[in-house]
Formats: sequence, C-alpha cells, structure tokens
Amino acid sequence: MFFYLHYSFSRGAALSEQALPEAGEAALSQPNTLYLHSGRQRRVSMDTPGGKLILLGDPVFEAGASPGSRIVSADGHVDEAVLYDEIRGHYYWFLLRPDSIDCGTSFGAIFPVYTHSSPEGVWLSSSSLFLAGQVDTGAPDRRNLLERLLFNYPFFNSTWWTGIRRLAAHRHLHVDAQGMEQRGDFEISRFFGTGQKNTAADLHAINDLFAQECRLFLPDTAHFGISFTGGFDGRTLLAAARNAGRTDFLSYSFGRPGATDVSFPEAQARALGIPYEPILLDQDYLDRHALDSARGFMQLTEYNGNFGRPHYHFAAQRLSEKVDYLLTGNFGSEMFRALHQPGVMMTEALIQVFSATDDSWKAVLRGQCPPAFATELEELIVDLEAYLAPMADWPPNHKFYHFVFNEIFRSYFGPELVMQSHFLNNRTPFLSLRFFRALNDTIWSGVHSNLFEKQKNKRLKGQVFYASFLRRSDPELYRQPTNKGYSPADVLEPWRLPLLLGRVAWHKLMQQDEPDSNAVDAFFLGNRETLQRDMLHDAAAALAETGLDAWLDPSRQEVDLETRIKYYSLAAGWTSASTPAPTLSESFSLKPN
Repeated sequence: MFFYLHYSFSRGAALSEQALPEAGEAALSQPNTLYLHSGRQRRVSMDTPGGKLILLGDPVFEAGASPGSRIVSADGHVDEAVLYDEIRGHYYWFLLRPDSIDCGTSFGAIFPVYTHSSPEGVWLSSSSLFLAGQVDTGAPDRRNLLERLLFNYPFFNSTWWTGIRRLAAHRHLHVDAQGMEQRGDFEISRFFGTGQKNTAADLHAINDLFAQECRLFLPDTAHFGISFTGGFDGRTLLAAARNAGRTDFLSYSFGRPGATDVSFPEAQARALGIPYEPILLDQDYLDRHALDSARGFMQLTEYNGNFGRPHYHFAAQRLSEKVDYLLTGNFGSEMFRALHQPGVMMTEALIQVFSATDDSWKAVLRGQCPPAFATELEELIVDLEAYLAPMADWPPNHKFYHFVFNEIFRSYFGPELVMQSHFLNNRTPFLSLRFFRALNDTIWSGVHSNLFEKQKNKRLKGQVFYASFLRRSDPELYRQPTNKGYSPADVLEPWRLPLLLGRVAWHKLMQQDEPDSNAVDAFFLGNRETLQRDMLHDAAAALAETGLDAWLDPSRQEVDLETRIKYYSLAAGWTSASTPAPTLSESFSLKPN
C-alpha cells in the first residue's frame, strides 16, 4: 500500500487520481495527481455531498452501508468522529474535490502521513523514505533523535529529517492553491467517559458490543488467522470467532520451541479441535532467516521499529503464505490495564513527565540527556511545558492516556502494522471507537485506574472483561488455564478467589523464567558485529557527531542488552537519514507477495 501526491501551486490543474502501475517511480512525475497503489490492501470509493471519499487500506464497515453523507458535508467538512465511528480498521482517507484534497488516516493514526512543503508546492506520501528521495529533506533531525533517546520514539511529529513532518494524530491535511493547512477537531479525551458503570448488566453490555464489533471485523470470505497466545487477548478473539460460528481460520503464535506462548496454545487448540500454526523461532530461524528479517523489519518500518522484533517480520512472511488477514489482540491490554512499569513501550523518562507533581521531570530529562544534545533538550522542555499546560487540571491518568491513545499506539504498534501491511492485513478489533467509548464509561477501563498502578490485584480488574466475555462466548476457553498460572474462571467467580490468589502466588514462586522466548537475544548477540559493520561503513562520521558510534562498541559492558538493541536501532535510523534515500522499488516491492 502506497500513496504519493506532489501538489504544485503554479500548476493550476484540477486534481486527479491515478492507480500506480507496477513500473514504479517513473510513473510518479505528474503534479497534482494522487497516485495510489493498493498492494495487499484495497481501494474503496464513496460519493458524498462534498466530494469523492477514497479509502486506501483495510476499512471495515457494515455491508451495504453508505455513511458518506454523514461523514462529509456539502461544503467539504469532514467529521472525523463520525468517520471513525462508522468506518473501523486501518486505512488512509482522501476527500477529492476539483480544486482541493483532504488527507488523513483512521482512528489511532496507525498508518502515518508524511509531508514536505516549500513555496512551490506540497508533497504528501505514506512513505518518508520515498519522500526523502523526492524533496530537499534538510539535515537529519537531532531533536527527533533526542526524543527517541529519551522516550524510545518521537514525542512530537518530527521524523528523521528536519524537512519532513508526520501528520498529527486525529488530524487531517487540507491542500489547495492557497497552501496546506492542518484541520480537524477530534479530541480523544471527549471519549474518556465517566468510569462509573460497574454492574453485571454494564459488563454484559460491553460484552455484547464487543461481540458485535468482532463479527464486523471477521473477514467475510477470506480464510484468516487469529493470534492465540498463552494470555487473554488472543483467546478472547478466538472465542468471538467461534461464537460467531466461524471455522474458516487458523490460530497461530510464535516463540522458541517449548515457550509457553507456543506450548499452551498448541495443546489447547488440539483440545478445541481447531487448526494451529506454530511460528517456531528455532535454530533454523536464527541461522537462515533472523538477520534478513531484522533488516526487513527495519526497512519496512522506515527505521521506526527496532532490532528487537525480527520475529514479527518472519511471522508475517510465513502467515502471508496461508492467509490475507490476521485478527490480533493489539491494543487490548493497554485499554484495560494500568500501564505500570518502564520498558520498550514507555521509558522511565516518559513516566516522570506524566507522574511528577512538580517540575522535577525536567531534572530527570537533563540528567539523562547526552551532553551533545543540551540545546535540543531545552527546546524539548519548552514544548513539553506547552503540551502539558492545557491538561493542568486533568487527573494524572487522563493526561497519560491522552498521550497513550494519540502517540504510544501509533509510535509503538504502528511500525509493526506498517510492516505487516506489506504482507497481509492485521485487524485489531479492540481499537474501535464504539467499543473504546463504551468501555471508558465503565470501571474496567485502564483510563480510570490509578496512574502506573503497581498492585497486581487492582490491575487484575482489567481481566474481568476478558473472563466475562469468555464465559458467555466459549465455556471451553473460559475454563482453560493461561500461562499466567490461572484460568479466566478464577478471575470472575468469587468463590474461586482463594484459588486465584494461590495460583498467582504459586506461579510467581515456582515459574521458570523463559529466557529469550522470542530468540531476540540469540539473534542480536549472533549478528551484532554484522549490524555494526553495516552502519559504520555507511555513516561513521554522522554517527560520531551524535555519540551513537560509542554505543556500537561491543566491548562496552555497562549496558544491558535491551538498551544496546535500542542504540543499534537508533544508529540504523540515523545512518538511513544520513545516506542517499532509496528508490520506491528499494523501499518496498510494488508487487503483492
């Protein structure tokens, strides 16, 4: 899936749309033409009172629905709240009129829109790497790199280059002869709800709504896959599909041989009589596929991912040989439970920005900032103050979840889904505005937990929804244990509370750590020197200017492996930003796999 537009202010021609042929970038020369390539996704067109609405990606909506007149008014105004409510899934959207175009993306802003502007015109694309080959990118953006160093991803809308920007979440661009303007008034906090509903009837109501949404997300005709791990998210989707009477799917998970995320679903799928496909991250994977998958993951995510996730690329390749669609539990846990500890999704610096009750977070950032970025840090602090100021009277958790839904979802999960879109479609039923709105009116939403809640018994409340849904939808799955040491039934039935507490304690006491269950450490340690040579060969001077070269030194012993993977990933992105941009065909294949 790919789109590109060069809007020339002097051209004076009417806007048009054109499918991009397999020939590649030679066909992209006509200004004021929106070039679209569907790839493994599809293009859907709707007539509206205000112009032609084009959806590119995997839009999900009711069969026979014609919501265009509710989404777009006669004067061309796009109501994004209605758009997200009516059309679920992950997609780009375009409103094409004779003399203007509006461009945006779906709820959660998972697929990015990249922009460049100059006095001569405006450039828009789904690919920052391709755009970098068409325009003057300016210098690599040191502020963007600093945000990644501190938070693991950009806090604001910068990219690897100063001359290319990313569209803000839940906004859209309007382009006409007068220029480019960001528009939209969708505000995620309006959907945070009351958090007051807590009765059995309320729980049943959100169960029913989720079942309805899942039925909509199930592909009508295509054979599809469902992520089935040892936890709650995947088995909830599996229960929804079985409850809807679907049997035309396979379940899958990935992990090293013997890991519980493989052994649990494999045994349970056999007991349920459903197909199961293990993606084994074994020695053959490490010897023959891991390095290529790591490079592929980084390239297809445009270096917004990291070297810790080559198995996602490997799994997408393998699964695309069998299915065109996946249903995954992405976003589910983050909506129900209070995020509570630092890691790849949120750093200690990010936690301090949202949890500090005074200005102490500034000292934390200054203490973690490399000296070479002192100027950029002070600019970042000013912008963070401006970002936090409108939320001064909000509950702390609302401030944080405003960031989660606008930024963490698209910055952490987004690269994974962008990569997968080159092979297949990942449908994520939990990321539905209708369900999001209903859930946030109840006590089971993470929005209404304490900020960074540490007590496990309080965080377990988020599992009440899963257990309730499983009991109503699939009693067999409801009784099966998870790899957490207890079953959904233990969570929901009051008389089983002593069993739950005992099983949690026993699991904590007796569980054997599963070292490197996704073979990440084994991959990285086996290929670190190869990755280092790639980067130092291409951009040694550019890395030296930022100090990243020092982190590529394998003799450094003071950093843990997760941190080392982070720095290698950032160095790969900085190398890419400092070297000539690839062509379209080098960025990704125009031909479906």
